[in-house]
Amino acid sequence: MGFTAEPGGSLSGSDNVYGYLIFWKAMQETQRKWFAVRTKARQEEIATMHYMRQGFTVYSPKVQSIRRHARKTEQVMRPLFPGYIFLHLNSHEQDWTAIGSTIGAIGPVRFNNYCPPVPDWVIAAIQSRENENGFIPLRSLGEKTLKSGSRVTVAMGDKEIEGIFLNFRDEDRVVILLDILQRQLPVVTPLAKLKVA
Repeated sequence: MGFTAEPGGSLSGSDNVYGYLIFWKAMQETQRKWFAVRTKARQEEIATMHYMRQGFTVYSPKVQSIRRHARKTEQVMRPLFPGYIFLHLNSHEQDWTAIGSTIGAIGPVRFNNYCPPVPDWVIAAIQSRENENGFIPLRSLGEKTLKSGSRVTVAMGDKEIEGIFLNFRDEDRVVILLDILQRQLPVVTPLAKLKVA
């Protein structure tokens, strides 16, 4: 379908239909909402791939951390929200049966029959923390909530021990003070094991 412009720059005939389709598509885009979808354990990437093949817009935020093993360190990416991804859907894409039957997925987060949308500002806030590679450095999350002197709990095996946050040791490790044998001792621990008390 070609454009036929009349004097003065207006479009005529079949171009009005084309203009309406462009308008309708733009309206659909503005009416999209984000929804959280549960995935099977460690299958966020599989579900993301299958949703993308179906034409959905998917957001699976990743956190960047450092793994140390046998004197080697490597940067690893893992889900910010293990077991969850986000889909950006308009009203006619909200087919929860199809979304729940996608490989790697369990289904949308729902309360009875209601699937609540995730506010746009929440997604925007997560995306604003991403670095130039599209990942969220783990330390940037900790810096928002951890201040020197903050009371924290540390996961140690099947127990949680209370301590005091001192500072960051590096990108994904922190120094905390633990009460051990009636003394406060500084201990280096992975940031991922900490919770603010």
